[in-house]
Amino acid sequence: MLLYQLTQWFEERTSLQQALQSGTAESSSDLQQRIQDVEQQLQSHAERWKNAIQEASYLQFPYENPQLDDDMVL
Repeated sequence: MLLYQLTQWFEERTSLQQALQSGTAESSSDLQQRIQDVEQQLQSHAERWKNAIQEASYLQFPYENPQLDDDMVL
């Protein structure tokens, strides 16, 4: 679901940038504000995703019995 949302926001950002470059009926300040809003959403979700990955890595237990390994080759 997150990847779908990210894809939608990237597509919206691209279409807004194209509209800004082509000079459509909307004012450029409105388009630039909408682009900034979409970019802020992208950054906040990317930050949440990064934090979720870090939190998941903290939940992994360290390997505690290396003496039980059969292979001593590093």
